[in-house]
Amino acid sequence: MSIDCNASHPAEFESTCAIWNPAAATVWSLLFTPAFGAFIHMLNWQALGQPEQAASAKKWFYASLALLMLQIVTRALNARFGTEPWLVHPLGLLFFPVWYVCAARAQTRLVRARFGASYVRKSWNTVLMGAVMAGAVYALASALLSLVLLALT
Repeated sequence: MSIDCNASHPAEFESTCAIWNPAAATVWSLLFTPAFGAFIHMLNWQALGQPEQAASAKKWFYASLALLMLQIVTRALNARFGTEPWLVHPLGLLFFPVWYVCAARAQTRLVRARFGASYVRKSWNTVLMGAVMAGAVYALASALLSLVLLALT
């Protein structure tokens, strides 16, 4: 059974759906990478009954994860060969504004236009703790791969 979160009246939306603030998700993505924001936006799009937008956000999430994995490998190889990153780092910096303009901004605008400030907001506690833990795992994986490649020298 699907919940219709596209209700024309905010009261109907409030009784059936809760979402994370999409603008806040975008801001948190400055700290936790666009993977965090794309994941939150994907869940929001699902709650809003927008499967096409959710699928698009999922692609942005996977693209962000791929970039993060590429950065881990590149850092490890740079540590191994004593080189400096010249492409992946700028690509990572460019990814956020591209994601914002192409994907994140649309959800913020939609929620503001349709509901204003009157919608049920989900708590950030669990997802922020998950993001902190994912960041720790990412840092550990990056460090371990670098150490393994250095040990092979």
